[in-house]
Amino acid sequence: MKRVSFLLLISMLFLTACFSPKPHTTKPQWLETPNPNGKIGAIGVAGRTYDQRPSTQRKLAITRALDELSLQKGVKVDFHMQKSETSTANSSSLHMSESGSYKTSEHITAHVEDMWLDKETNQLYVWMLLDN
Repeated sequence: MKRVSFLLLISMLFLTACFSPKPHTTKPQWLETPNPNGKIGAIGVAGRTYDQRPSTQRKLAITRALDELSLQKGVKVDFHMQKSETSTANSSSLHMSESGSYKTSEHITAHVEDMWLDKETNQLYVWMLLDN
């Protein structure tokens, strides 16, 4: 019984490894050509963020890609991020505020086509394409 359970576990691990998506090991092609086949695309890049959370890094990269798409479409974007940190011997606090405004008569919709994390620099690259 133990032998069957062990073989089943090994088989499951092997199948999981074979069918799991493989991350990019080299720079993806879209870094060189973000506008394939006449589509409008943009790349947002973000390094490690203040809180070291991957979700914050991803949001920042997406925001930067959207800003780039907006510029390509002629949309006026105004985005501010402010961080203040205070610390004393006994305590510390971090305050972060964000504000943004978009001035446009055009509606922009886009989607994330792909992401790539450069393991050497910890830079996250997000590739977004404008929806038609």
